[in-house]
Amino acid sequence: MGLEEFRDCRYNVIIIEICGMGKLMEKELRKRQILLSEAGVGVILFAVWRVVSVNLYLGFGELPLEIVYEVATEYGFNENFFLFFMVAVIVISQIWQLSIRLYIGLSATAEGKGKNKNCVYLVVAAMLVIGDFQFFWEALGLDRMLVGEALEIGASIGIFAELASIYVLLELLISGVCVKLLRKKMKE
Repeated sequence: MGLEEFRDCRYNVIIIEICGMGKLMEKELRKRQILLSEAGVGVILFAVWRVVSVNLYLGFGELPLEIVYEVATEYGFNENFFLFFMVAVIVISQIWQLSIRLYIGLSATAEGKGKNKNCVYLVVAAMLVIGDFQFFWEALGLDRMLVGEALEIGASIGIFAELASIYVLLELLISGVCVKLLRKKMKE
């Protein structure tokens, strides 16, 4: 068997199980650990990007204070209290998102270095992929693209950033599962 057959992890684990090649398993494990560490760093960088982009969107974007005051008066809230409440909710959600993505990224980097032994971060990352794809679909305008509406340049940049973020999370998941499977096989 040639090394060409060992490039994709989805098939590597099966091929390595059949062949039982220890050296190739170690090589594949090292490769997947490096990919896992790099994907962890990518998740951290996209977490920072997400916080910065949301703050820029709120600071310079399409949420003028007139809309906030209109909604507040329509429902009978004090405008200042409503604005404070909205800012508090946004800040708390951004801290929550950042902490979840930091947990995933740092856990993946530790796993890539052989220090982390749990797989909770993989479950959280899988849930995050599902949530990100749903956010990507609804908020960034894929439904509008399907009916042929034109998107703004900011939305187009957001779409590419979200696609890259989802790709990094998927790579993290694939590499994380491969590392777990290869370590389990090597112990046997």
